[in-house]
Amino acid sequence: MMVKIDLFRRCSMLAFAILFFSLTMIGCGGAEDTKKRGYVTITVTHNGSPVTEGEVRMMITGKGEAAVGLLNESGQVELAEVVLGNYNVAVAPPELATPDNPAPEKEYPNLPQKYRDISKSPLKADVKAGSNEFTFDLKD
Repeated sequence: MMVKIDLFRRCSMLAFAILFFSLTMIGCGGAEDTKKRGYVTITVTHNGSPVTEGEVRMMITGKGEAAVGLLNESGQVELAEVVLGNYNVAVAPPELATPDNPAPEKEYPNLPQKYRDISKSPLKADVKAGSNEFTFDLKD
């Protein structure tokens, strides 16, 4: 009788472990990303001249969608697979502030302060399916 109870416990524990593992694996699969995306080219100028150093940041407020890229020597950034939507856009110095370096060493006069903070920047971009081109001329 003791052997039957012990065998029953082992089988029950094995069945529970298999069920738990199966449910865990189903949950780990995640949902397929079905968000529609577009291709974005942004040109940034300052008083008509290309801005060749800077980081372009795009974010949909409250949605968690974002895109980031560095400007090239033509003042452009190309971003692929950007989720469609209305974005706030900021252009900031490419140097990251760190505890050891709280302020960038270079001044970047062609990147006025009002465009650096994504929550305050007046720049907007409405990304639609396909190719999107935006030009931002930063004014002092």
